[in-house]
Amino acid sequence: MPTWVPAEPRWRELTKPAHNGGDLDSFRSRLCYTLVSDTLREVDIELIEIKSVRFLCDRPWIPGKRLRPITFLLANFSMQVERFGQVSANGRQSKVATAIELLHEASLVHDDLVDRSEMRRGTPTMQMQHGEGLALLIGDYLVFRGLKLVLDAAETRTDILLAQELANTGLQIAHGEADQLDRYLRRMDPGERMSMASYLDVIAKKTAAFFAGCAECGAALAGAGRQLRAVYREYGMNFGVYFQMSDDLMDVAGNPAVALKSLRNNLTEGTVTLPMIHALALYPGDARLQQLASTGTVDPAAQEDLYRILGSEPVIARCRETMETYFQKAQGLLAQMPVNIYRSGLADLLDYIRYCPWGGLGPALEGKRESRDGKRGRSAGRKGSAGKSKGRTDSEL
Repeated sequence: MPTWVPAEPRWRELTKPAHNGGDLDSFRSRLCYTLVSDTLREVDIELIEIKSVRFLCDRPWIPGKRLRPITFLLANFSMQVERFGQVSANGRQSKVATAIELLHEASLVHDDLVDRSEMRRGTPTMQMQHGEGLALLIGDYLVFRGLKLVLDAAETRTDILLAQELANTGLQIAHGEADQLDRYLRRMDPGERMSMASYLDVIAKKTAAFFAGCAECGAALAGAGRQLRAVYREYGMNFGVYFQMSDDLMDVAGNPAVALKSLRNNLTEGTVTLPMIHALALYPGDARLQQLASTGTVDPAAQEDLYRILGSEPVIARCRETMETYFQKAQGLLAQMPVNIYRSGLADLLDYIRYCPWGGLGPALEGKRESRDGKRGRSAGRKGSAGKSKGRTDSEL
């Protein structure tokens, strides 16, 4: 299979030393991370061993925050305390958490291929280092290695069902990504393609279902009944929807130096995002937005102006209102879980993602913006302001 290798000057630019930012250090001091840090160290050891094969060992695997394994572990430990009065980590938890991280890393490798992204966690993406062919095969390898890890450690029927659930979660992710790309390639009806229902269907599959599966699997492994498993699953689903909406907003209003990955990709890729849906609702007469809705593409020359609209305060205010709905749902589900320190960890994890500090979105999600004199000011875009902004002209954005 032919592969593509970047020109030497571009390669040098992309291989400057990576910096994973102060946000990771700050995150590791939070309750949600501290509660499971010992098990996460076991995960790191497992990952090092798995990636010691020749075609992976020279890859600088910059660690992420492990949000999905943390969701799984906190759910599991919270149910263990509820049922047994204490936490007993017997190695099964670390192996499942490792498998979850491998599935996530595989999805990132495949995402970066589809999106043609150059940077991830401050380093060149897999295809930028090794070419598209090997990157695709490495993503596949990580998927199957993760599933094998769970099956090798299986001791009970519950373990086998857990592996099945992880496989279903991986299938949902692939389905969501493929569905998103298919909707773009087929140039489906603009009203359907740009609808909130269609958008939610895609992100539920490609992002939220993974968090839902992690939370439910954690509770199930500790013996939770069907009703409580559903509570944990719905928490993960709403958490994941909010997380993906934050990521969409990051693409138009985030800081790439903080995010440590390529931003402003969605217009080029034809990916429908929350800011696009709200921008079209606010400015239905805008020719650039109409072109985006009808064809999934926009002229390169118009992209900068369109990003200015997508990142405008009226659009961001609408996004905040939509996102808050899912945040509140997740909070309500926390109240239905057993009360212990690990539930507090899940609450802390939800609190962490609320303002997306890893993408430089804090001011936008808090409803703040930079005033013209450089001082912080409260945004005028509180509830109701988005609707009032409909009369603005493009020149005012």
